[in-house]
Amino acid sequence: MVWAAFSPLMAPLMAADWAQAQDAEHDYSMDFAIPEPEGSRFEVWGQAELRAVGRVINDTSAIYRQRYYDDPQEDTAADFLVRVKPELSFHYNDFSAYARPRADVAWSQLPLTQTDYDDPSVTLFKKDKHWAGEVLAEEAFVTWRPAPAFTLESGKKVLKWGKGYAWNPVAFASRAKDVDDPDQTREGYVMAYADAIASFDGPLKTVAFTPVVLPVTGSVNQGLADDSSLVYGTKAYLLLFDVDIDMLVMAGDNYDTRAGVDFAANLMENLAIHGEFSTRFDFEKTTMDRAGNIGKRRQDALSFLLGLRYLTENDTTYLAEYYHNGEGYSHEELSDYYAAIDAGYADFTGGAGDSLLKKTRQVSNKYNKSSSGQDYLYFRVSQKEPFGILYLTPTLTTILNLGDGSFTLNPEATYMLTPALEIRPRLIIPVGGAGSEYGEKLNSLRGEMRLTWYF
Repeated sequence: MVWAAFSPLMAPLMAADWAQAQDAEHDYSMDFAIPEPEGSRFEVWGQAELRAVGRVINDTSAIYRQRYYDDPQEDTAADFLVRVKPELSFHYNDFSAYARPRADVAWSQLPLTQTDYDDPSVTLFKKDKHWAGEVLAEEAFVTWRPAPAFTLESGKKVLKWGKGYAWNPVAFASRAKDVDDPDQTREGYVMAYADAIASFDGPLKTVAFTPVVLPVTGSVNQGLADDSSLVYGTKAYLLLFDVDIDMLVMAGDNYDTRAGVDFAANLMENLAIHGEFSTRFDFEKTTMDRAGNIGKRRQDALSFLLGLRYLTENDTTYLAEYYHNGEGYSHEELSDYYAAIDAGYADFTGGAGDSLLKKTRQVSNKYNKSSSGQDYLYFRVSQKEPFGILYLTPTLTTILNLGDGSFTLNPEATYMLTPALEIRPRLIIPVGGAGSEYGEKLNSLRGEMRLTWYF
């Protein structure tokens, strides 16, 4: 996507748009001018959100038994979240700065586990089982642009590599999206970043070169590499025959080398195609069999994504993506893991102890994460202002695990009560049998109501 390729240049000037649509459907047009630097300017905007969540618990699921076998929960549970995300930008001639801090206070009826965030961050209610809070910087970086075609940036930033909407297998230096809410802003990584652009006449219209360096320590960029390391990579961008093409590579100490390519193009005025292909070399995959034995094997993991977006004359948007996760688990591997949990639960209820259940927890961060399977189909349809109802956009999303046939249905709607106040009700309904990914989820139903004030 061209906006993604030029985001280092446009970040401070376009931050307000990012907050609303940072990963939304893409516009591949190159028809814009790079603004010249202006005098000093300081801007503040942002949003405050109140979120209420209701859950119907699936107390026969493997995930429930693994987490709460010794602490049974009620059949229903509630969560509440208050979140404030101001955004600040400052411009002075060739220099600018942008920051998006976030402050959360949450209460959950279910026991909570602590989440570690990168520095700078502050964790609240550290020893409380039901209250949680944190203050952190999702993004905070400075920019120097001495010329319209050259940019240097340093700080904490969300690096938006890839063309996919729900998944980005080439986003080597970004935290994974929430597949149930891909538009949600994310925490970035600390990095130094450059971008150089050249334009030409002819079939090859634009070339851009983007090197990036990321340090990894115990408190900075946690999870990016296995240990303290320096991770470095680059992206080469081409606009060739009106097709956006990125070639990407990332390597470093204690970090599996990755390489990939993505593309995006308009097939017709209202029909766009995009794709991503990546390889993670010498990836170590952790597995568990039905008896609870943990195994490891190394492989080159090939992942790819192919998507289409279609916009009708009536402002109905259809988005479909197929995703193959080369690091994921097959239906048989997921089924073996869930069977190990069930066997451990049978041992526990039969008086044989919880050693097997505790062993399954050792690999839960691999198996229980979002999109842990191998093959998925994502389909989303949204209608702007149906039946002439202004400021209303209903949306239906389904995510299908092609390996086991389980899926989730996510109906939702957004409505602007006022120009600055949005209400967003939504449901997440997992459907699947025993031993399937969505059939073994903790919730059999999750309902949300979000009220967001934009300032």
